[in-house]
Amino acid sequence: MMMAEPFRPTVDSMPTVTAIIPAYNGATRYLELAIRSVLSQTFRDLELIVVDDASTDDTSRLVLGIPQARYIRRAENGGQAAARNDGARQAKGEYLAFLDQDDLWEPNFLEETLAILRTNPDAAVVHCDGFQVSERNEILYYDHAMMDLVSITQILRGGHDVATSGSLFRKTCFDTVGGYDERLTIWEDIDLAIRLYREYPLMHHPKPLYRHRLYTRNVSREIPSEKALQARRYFLDTHGQSCRPGTPEARGLARDWAHYYGDLGKFYAREGRLAEAREAFWLAVRHNPLSSKSWLRLLRACLKA
Repeated sequence: MMMAEPFRPTVDSMPTVTAIIPAYNGATRYLELAIRSVLSQTFRDLELIVVDDASTDDTSRLVLGIPQARYIRRAENGGQAAARNDGARQAKGEYLAFLDQDDLWEPNFLEETLAILRTNPDAAVVHCDGFQVSERNEILYYDHAMMDLVSITQILRGGHDVATSGSLFRKTCFDTVGGYDERLTIWEDIDLAIRLYREYPLMHHPKPLYRHRLYTRNVSREIPSEKALQARRYFLDTHGQSCRPGTPEARGLARDWAHYYGDLGKFYAREGRLAEAREAFWLAVRHNPLSSKSWLRLLRACLKA
């Protein structure tokens, strides 16, 4: 039986694909498994860059112990968007693929997505379906990468759920739109997809070629942090400007604002800021008066007065 050709990083010549993994304290958070899934790709003409976002653990020792990986360390923690952009600036490949440190690629991910982009030269990205998996890599459910058009996060990208770990980007297109917006601590992948969709075709490959790891959650973690809420408001303020009154986009925006204010109210309630919670819940009702959940939250907040 023939052995597979060993992975050799492209150094002197230009690789076709650059795989980029942003890492933060990845030594005990699946980073090595993510790296191995890159090194196991059936497509071999690639370079691998791991961007260490100022980790405080042994991430550097882990990555430097893997000769096929190119290691870059940021001086300060800037978040995944900044780390991905750093990797993209250093990339030599014609195509970019970003893999989060706790996600995995199926061995034929690059081979199949690259074939689609090569035969669609005007397209900016091809994204595929995937599996949502447990912390032990057990399949929980199939993740179809085309979404129902009910929210501006879906409408403004034509329903394309361009998941970071399930996408291959044409670098020229990525660079033209400016890469990831580093001001966003969440939804930076959605924001990028929206900007790409305005300029280029997006391709969907209906095959599960990546795995996204889900962590055990509890009720308190379901309430977004203040930083995440600020990022969501920035996102809605930015993209809401393109939603003309009376359009499906405007109706989607109203639902998104109602969801935002509902989560903001939950955050205030948890912090004991009941007056601000009531105001936020009232704004949620105003944006979506048909939502029974918004009315119930407002009633509960008023009863606590």
